[in-house]
Amino acid sequence: MSNSFTSPPTFTDPQAVVAGQPISSGPVSRIGETINYAFGQGGITNVISQAWREGTCSQSLTTYQSMCEWYLPAASTLHQDLEVYIIAHGTGSIRLTLAMGGTSTQEEVALSGGSAHLYISTLSLASFSATFGTLTMEVKATSGQVKVDSIMARWAPLSSPLPTSTGAVSGLTFRPMGIDRLDTEQPLSARVGHRMLQNIEALRGRYRTWISWSAVSNADRGGEDRPVEWLGGGDLQRLIAPTHIHWAETLPQTIYCAIRAVNAPVEVDIMGQRYVLSLNGWNLITVSLDIEPERINAFKLPIFRVGLDATEHNLIDTGWNGGLSLTRPDITALCMWGP
Repeated sequence: MSNSFTSPPTFTDPQAVVAGQPISSGPVSRIGETINYAFGQGGITNVISQAWREGTCSQSLTTYQSMCEWYLPAASTLHQDLEVYIIAHGTGSIRLTLAMGGTSTQEEVALSGGSAHLYISTLSLASFSATFGTLTMEVKATSGQVKVDSIMARWAPLSSPLPTSTGAVSGLTFRPMGIDRLDTEQPLSARVGHRMLQNIEALRGRYRTWISWSAVSNADRGGEDRPVEWLGGGDLQRLIAPTHIHWAETLPQTIYCAIRAVNAPVEVDIMGQRYVLSLNGWNLITVSLDIEPERINAFKLPIFRVGLDATEHNLIDTGWNGGLSLTRPDITALCMWGP
């Protein structure tokens, strides 16, 4: 019972599966393969993507310094390898720590010096059940200064065939389709149709990352290339992601926002609503989509402005958008994702 698929998939002719048409094994088998493909490789996009102006994410100390941390969603519990792509220059090392619930792993990337190079590291977990996790980046220099220009991370796509075990997408169970059970020699049971609908519903819950931003801590502070250590009011318009949210006009939608706060509590306006960040460290907020979209004529789709609101409260009334201090609240990371 192979849970196989082709890449790219061979789609079923929509006219072959409408009411009044005889059910044949070919279209049913292709639907099964497409569902397996969508789970293994579809929607596997960046969960982290950030770049810095040259010199603003730099380190010259010879011991590891924690510099950035991001919150990220899992693709599924069967996607267990996180691929990280870093562009950096200098001689030293970068240590990456991936934590998903109670499971974590570390990898060190040795930097060979000279001009900017692309470094690729894969962090592999044996198993996990968490929907969200964190990626932490620490940097040290062997000599001189290490400068990180950009970082990108994604979950590695699965190859065919899929594992025989069930997986979970945002807490919803996904059961791979056994393609051998869909050929001409097998009966078509109600279980097949039920599993297809269940798997489609699970795939709708795969999150897409819209914003992944982390301040830079413990960086070199010399010269004009000063690191961004907290979120300021002037950053709000730059951390806006114009986004089309699928099924937003027909089904209730939930957006997740993870904010790392210092000196909590702090109040913040997010997509038309005010929330209280009560914890020092990561605060995971469930945001109901209650704002009206903007119609973009070029695409004829409802587009939402995803991010923190540029309200008077965020820009003026609160203290978190000023300079870093020992007592005032500050926001040091912002990540947002949704369906």
